[in-house]
This record gives sequence, C-alpha cells and structure tokens, in this order.
Amino acid sequence: MFSFFNKKNIKTEIPNWASFFKNSEYSTFIYEIENYFRKLNIEIEISDGIILVTENELGFSNLGLSNVAQNCKQDKPKNYKDIIKDHFNLLIEANKFEIEFEKIVDNFEEVKKYIGVRLYNDEYIDYVGKEFAIGKEFEGDIYSMLVFDFPHSIANIKPEQIKKWEKSIDELFEIGLQNIKDKYPLTITKENFNVFDIWFANSDHFFTPNIVYDLENRKELTGSKGLLIGIPHRHSAIIYPIENLEVVKAINGIFPAIYNMNVEGPGSLSNKVFWYNDRVFTEIPYKMEDGKLQLFPPDNFLKLLNELT
Repeated sequence: MFSFFNKKNIKTEIPNWASFFKNSEYSTFIYEIENYFRKLNIEIEISDGIILVTENELGFSNLGLSNVAQNCKQDKPKNYKDIIKDHFNLLIEANKFEIEFEKIVDNFEEVKKYIGVRLYNDEYIDYVGKEFAIGKEFEGDIYSMLVFDFPHSIANIKPEQIKKWEKSIDELFEIGLQNIKDKYPLTITKENFNVFDIWFANSDHFFTPNIVYDLENRKELTGSKGLLIGIPHRHSAIIYPIENLEVVKAINGIFPAIYNMNVEGPGSLSNKVFWYNDRVFTEIPYKMEDGKLQLFPPDNFLKLLNELT
C-alpha cells in the first residue's frame, strides 16, 4: 500500500475538507488513519475526504472522514489514535448488527422500533444517491431522510426494504419522528448571547436538529414575529424568538456563530439560517467574507424588519 505519510511530521498540503486542521494535526490524523488500517491488513487510498478500501471481511466499504476528523480536531493530537480506533471499531460492530438485521428486515413489526427520521445536508444525499434513499426536501440545503436507528449506527432505509411493509412514506415518517422524539429527549436552555438571549438545544445524540419538527409544541420557543433558527450540526440548534428590532443585533451575532459551528462540527449539517413563521421555513441568504456578514434578506423578511419598532 502506498502511504502519503510515513512520519507524523511530514509537511503536506491540507485539502479543503480538512482545512480546519493545522499542518501537524493533519499529518498526525492521516498517519493514525493509515496505521489503523495497516494493522487490519486492509489497503486504503484517501481521496477527497473518502477512504477507498479494498475488499475485506469486516464489511468496510468507502468511508467518510469528515466526522472523525472534526472529532479529532476538537481534541489533542495525542488522542487521535484512540478517537480513530473507537470510531472505526464501532463501525465494525455496526456492520455485524446490520448483517443480522437483514434477516428480519421484511417483518415490519420487528423493525418498526428502529425507524427514524434524520436531517442531512444535500451533499450527503448526493453521495448516498437519492435512488437509494427515502425522504423529503426540507428547506435550503437540508434533506429529511428515513433511517434505521441501530444501536451502533444509523443507516438509510432503502426503497426495496419497505416494499413488504405496506406502509406509505407519510406513515413511516410519522412513526420515525415519534420514535426519535421518544428515544432522544432534547435539552433546551436559555443562554445569554452578548446583548440578547437565545434558546440553545444541545445533545450528545445525532437528532438534535429534529427540533424543527416540534417547534409548535415548545411554548418557550415562540416569538410574535416568528423565530430565527439554525441547525449547524447534528448536536445543536440555535433559536431566537423575534419580537422587536433587537433582531438586528441577533442577526449580527447568530449568523456568524452558526456559520462557524457548521465548519467546526462534528456532524456538520447546514450553515443556513431560517425564519420560521406561520409554520413555514424561509431561508435568509447570507455570506461570510473575511469575517464580515453580508445579508441578502428575502422580500417578506425585509418587510418584517421595516415594520418592527
């Protein structure tokens, strides 16, 4: 196997998908990735944030690196080895479970407890292939997908897997959303953010963004003019109730925060910010350039700003 890094301190150009790493961190990360698979006698090639693996008995196919890279970035390089080992060992256990699961996948009563709904970025769905997924466009660059929520992993439900269930997609979404709500309670706290307050949802599990499906049932999350909401990654959501012109200050703080949280991850979802009003999500386009916010509000949101006092 050809190795890009034989030593941890070799300098190399950092690719865009790992731009948050320093040179030494990236070198250590790649070294430990290669070392892990070398010990398993599995040949790999790393291309554009994807590990391409040769045929193996552990069930590994092409593997994404962005999440484990983001987890490593948030820790010290000396811990990368253990983080990487735990990450891929968990995938091995997940593969074993999924092999056994295939034996019962046609039995709806046995599998319905595993059905869930998870939000993903469109780029991930393009990678999976929409023909191999079941879902709905949410808003912006976000896709809502039916998944199996396994003990050690989350897998997309494939169209052929539901044929014998005799359930509509809407029925499956209803079941999936309720399962996730029951299994993963959300912790929501009011936090001071500079000169204004936000509501912050934060959890260790991967389904925190599902709060977008429960806003009407959260009485604390109400604003007479709607809400600003961002779901930057799988663990967090930021929500700001709109009441008055304080929203201008909130915009200048929340938008950059969501942008940066999305970059840092782990489990990056979207850097978009939405205005939620009358049960409708409207994207508020913006750009961050040289640390400065440029806002391009849609007409209906601009009208709201002009009416606020």
